Amino acid sequence: MELIPEWAPNIHPILVHFPIAIILLAVLMDLLNFFLPDNWWDDLKSTILYGIGAVSAIAAYYTGTWAADSVFLPSGAQSVLNEHADWALWTVWFFGIYALLRILLHWYQKMDQQTIRIGLFVLALPGVFFLYETGDHGAEMVFGYGAGTGQLVEQQSTASVSTDSLQQANTTFRVSDNGNWSWKIGPNGVSTLLSRFRWLEGSASQLQPTIVNSGNNYLLKISADSTTNFFVGKESFQNVQVDYYLDLSDFNGEISLVNHMQDAQNYDFVMLSSDGTVSQGRVSGGNRQVFAEESYSASGMLFIRTVGNGTHFRGYINKEMVVHGHGDAPEAGSVGLKLNGTGTILIDRMTLTQLN
Repeated sequence: MELIPEWAPNIHPILVHFPIAIILLAVLMDLLNFFLPDNWWDDLKSTILYGIGAVSAIAAYYTGTWAADSVFLPSGAQSVLNEHADWALWTVWFFGIYALLRILLHWYQKMDQQTIRIGLFVLALPGVFFLYETGDHGAEMVFGYGAGTGQLVEQQSTASVSTDSLQQANTTFRVSDNGNWSWKIGPNGVSTLLSRFRWLEGSASQLQPTIVNSGNNYLLKISADSTTNFFVGKESFQNVQVDYYLDLSDFNGEISLVNHMQDAQNYDFVMLSSDGTVSQGRVSGGNRQVFAEESYSASGMLFIRTVGNGTHFRGYINKEMVVHGHGDAPEAGSVGLKLNGTGTILIDRMTLTQLN
């Protein structure tokens, strides 16, 4: 018998019910204890429940962080995931400290004082609110955005991204009313590159941009010659998700997918190296800080997603999260690409979505 059923994406949805049930039961019994005789229920039993609830909350929190790294989320769920994780962390800290406080009061034999008992019960109520917010955001991800659902169906699908699935009839750079944009490469892709982006290092001419055909699909081909080339869009965004469809098969070096660019010395990045390393971090004052680094193995046309939302930063390759870092919330900035290496890169599409 397997610990995780085939239908479950991970163990988190199985464990998450325990802290909710145990902590709420502890609070309820803590209240009823004011009216029940001591030979039926007492404060020690409530403290044991709070302790078990705190331990189960820790288990649910850490399995939740692992679950977030294994489930591909739609753009609307990214902010909900951040809120869910933040409220969960507050819940863990609250009930961990609260359970420890009750244990210490038992140790020093203070629990027989009615004032302390009432104060402890009142003190537990904010934790119930934290627990509610955690569960509410978790339920929103599952029932609102379908996070982790349809696992059996997903197991039958391929994780690779085919160029054919990205085809559109016409070249477009479409900007929605809220500022989100989508760029599908077409016959006029070079002129779109020149009009929509600006260069911080290098120049467009150094990239020798050309349009190539791949079946019925148009791709933008850019060439790197070992000099740094850094170009970004002209608008600034705060919380943002950017999707790229790139083929790096003939590129040797490092490509940084840049968010929150203030200038050439200050920006956030997800960087892919031809040696199979992907890292996520921040350049501040020209100094690079890596928040997370992993290895990856993928080739051909890649779907790459970068997410910068508050203090959470994520990178996905072919719908699998490969890096998840944390840092201070950045200021609004531009998005773009920075190349350090030699060879050619094929671009099929870029899409930017602002997050709440």
